[in-house]
Amino acid sequence: MDIAKVVGSITSVSKIEQLKPVKLFVVHVLDGDFQNSGKYIVAVDTIGVGYGDLVLITTGSAAKMTEITKEIPTDTSIVARMDGLEGEK
Repeated sequence: MDIAKVVGSITSVSKIEQLKPVKLFVVHVLDGDFQNSGKYIVAVDTIGVGYGDLVLITTGSAAKMTEITKEIPTDTSIVARMDGLEGEK
């Protein structure tokens, strides 16, 4: 899993049937110091996030392990919204 920040949403009228019921967001992956890494990814929202939220994303085959994404062609899913972060930097 990686930590990312939701920085945008994607609106698309024309898309495959499997993607019609889900929201797609652009997330900015954060590095080990919780700074912008320069990497942006489109992710399927599985929990109902919003712009500016810090989230956990999962990629690869793990992205398809939710009830929402098991039949969707995705390799990145938002699986948690971060309410806080504790520990050493």
